[in-house]
Amino acid sequence: MLTKRRRSFTGFILLSFVLLGFSAHLLLKSELQRLEIRFAQQVNNVASSVHNHLDTNEAVLAGFSAFLQAVEQNDSEAAARYASAVVAAYPQIYMLEVASRVALDEQDAVVDLLRRTWREDFQLQDFPLQAAHALPVRVPLDETWPVLFMYPPHPQAQSIYGVRLETVGHLAYALQVARKRPRSVASPVFSMFEGGDAYILLRRVERPVDSPSSTRANLFGNSMVAMLLIKTESLRDIARVASTDRRLRIEASLNAAAGGISQLFASGPVHHGALDALLPRLREQVVLDSRSQPTTLQFERQLHLDDLLTGETLTLLAILAGALVLTPTVLVSHFRRIEHSAREHERSTYLATHDALTALPNRHLLAARFSEACAYQQRHGTPFALMVIDLDHFKEINDQLGHEIGDQVLQAVAQRMLHTSRPYDTVARYGGDEFVVLLRDVTQPEHALSAGQSLLQAIRAPIATDAGEQTIACSIGIALYPAHGKTFEALLSAADQAMYRVKQSGRNDVALSDAEA
Repeated sequence: MLTKRRRSFTGFILLSFVLLGFSAHLLLKSELQRLEIRFAQQVNNVASSVHNHLDTNEAVLAGFSAFLQAVEQNDSEAAARYASAVVAAYPQIYMLEVASRVALDEQDAVVDLLRRTWREDFQLQDFPLQAAHALPVRVPLDETWPVLFMYPPHPQAQSIYGVRLETVGHLAYALQVARKRPRSVASPVFSMFEGGDAYILLRRVERPVDSPSSTRANLFGNSMVAMLLIKTESLRDIARVASTDRRLRIEASLNAAAGGISQLFASGPVHHGALDALLPRLREQVVLDSRSQPTTLQFERQLHLDDLLTGETLTLLAILAGALVLTPTVLVSHFRRIEHSAREHERSTYLATHDALTALPNRHLLAARFSEACAYQQRHGTPFALMVIDLDHFKEINDQLGHEIGDQVLQAVAQRMLHTSRPYDTVARYGGDEFVVLLRDVTQPEHALSAGQSLLQAIRAPIATDAGEQTIACSIGIALYPAHGKTFEALLSAADQAMYRVKQSGRNDVALSDAEA
């Protein structure tokens, strides 16, 4: 009997330790999931902030270019006031510069004029320091591009006045690219005289031909290059502000159209102990699709013991160790936390891929379905179609009856589109009153047109709302893959153009794109 009790007691103790270990394992796993979610949130915050500032750089350069098209050729004071407002409003922009095109056969006259009307010591000069990675200079020999405007006028940068851009190693190739493109071009990252690293965003500016004056400095000629000098440490500071995790390591690289990939910044290494190295190291790469400044962000986060062993976790472990008889209760509570975390994760995933109002897939899920359809088409050769549906005069419903009635109409239209479409097609809300339908297995254009007519008939049937029955029509444009486009953007643009043709011809109809891939 005693032996049996001892065996039972030993078994209970062993079972208690097993339950304790299992509970501790589940608890730490839940904490790891929490840290992974927090890491993902940090990555998203930093990527969004950096992307916004890259877009801001592009917008500021476009505004500066427009200003240069309007400013008088010698009005450096107005340009300085404009630049001062820009630098004050956007800390990441260190300097604004302008280089003007000068024909080689006119450079002596230009130098003479600028010495008489602007700077007595002005001269055209080559850049003294060639970067080791400088690309071959391919600027035509019948012109030169001296720097004639800078703001702020830093003392260390005074020697840059008159420097020919085509002789600057990190700008020569960028200048050539900018001369041929209507949009902005980023240079590689380089070291500045003042210290620190930076890159330059260039944009070609053309203004109406104006006869040069013989008595006024022609600082802003008929053909110029507007430039923003952006210090990389400002982007690093932006990333730091966006991240509340000081152990998050961020490395950013710029894939400049002129000069290849160069590092923008990298936060310092985060030291960790030997035991910390036993924990997972979280990594993520985000590519920012900026048109002029495509940037790749690399994120790394080594988890530390104190990340896992928070006060809450230690308290729970102490409770488990000190009250083994409560192990089942603690275990149930822990499973509830896991289930709650899983439900929240599933809910977050659903909200990230579906429209909150209509419960239809959103543009992100639509893009994923498009990729699947492309892969299927490449394997089996079955074409598919993209259909853009825009509700006619929907704004009038919102304006006259209110957004609540407008939402009821959108929900009804979404349900009708789902019922009219096939189960393997994708009906997505692309934004506002615009919907996109991905039609699979469309072997003939007539099949897509027939599907569009079916949707047209279904949508314009009366809709019951709190304000009474409402009737709405739509305009539908259809594009076929691969006949009208081989990328999502191209196919969507072709369908959108077909839809606008319907709008222009009276609405309430279906049209097939006439674009060529």
